[in-house]
Amino acid sequence: MAYLKVEGLVLKNQDYKEADKLLTIYTPEGKISSIAKGVRKVKSKMRGGVQLFCHSKFELYQGRSSLVTVTQCETINSFTSLRTDLDRFAHAVYMAEITVELVPDREPNKDIFYLLLTCLHFLENYDPGLVTRLFEIRIINLLGYAPELNVCLHCGGSIERDAKFSLEQGGLLCSQCAGQYKYATNISMGALASLKALSNMNLDKCCRLRLGSADENELSSLLGRYIELRLDKKLRSRKFLNECSGSI
Repeated sequence: MAYLKVEGLVLKNQDYKEADKLLTIYTPEGKISSIAKGVRKVKSKMRGGVQLFCHSKFELYQGRSSLVTVTQCETINSFTSLRTDLDRFAHAVYMAEITVELVPDREPNKDIFYLLLTCLHFLENYDPGLVTRLFEIRIINLLGYAPELNVCLHCGGSIERDAKFSLEQGGLLCSQCAGQYKYATNISMGALASLKALSNMNLDKCCRLRLGSADENELSSLLGRYIELRLDKKLRSRKFLNECSGSI
């Protein structure tokens, strides 16, 4: 890449030197680490477009440095409300960290970009817990970590009650097989039904769902632990989110 014009979402921004910012931008062309020089100056025309969660049009230049330079940017949507509401901010930060940690650099994926952009829009208007559960299961699916949600992943038998979920293997276990797996946890039939719906429904219709608090807390714990096991690390934003929203 020499020059690239692309839409992107700012997932991380960090002050650098006297007036610069280091950015992590997610684009349809993949995740890009970049530097925006002089952007913290009051008169900088790029100042608004590099704020956290901003959806902007970027002009990027790859020189000899490992960092891509942002030469121009134009704001499409600033998602201001996500930075002024602490609960929604915490959910957005969590989704951003999942993307940064799970998705490899410079790997094009238009579906993940569309998912993230859509969920940020949803997050402004709908239940943050529901939107975040939707994001978790969809990004897992898109990255090839989709769990088995229909039959026991060990014996292939149908499961009508007393389901377990293997965090390690990724999917359902019947009560007879669950004892053979170390990271098997309970999952209720209500939470399982909600998880299937979030995984399979048309994306634009998912926010019509209603999650009870018990099911939402159950899925929050299960999906968060599932993602952290895939990463083999704890997500700092998950602890922050739990403190803000009371999730498990």
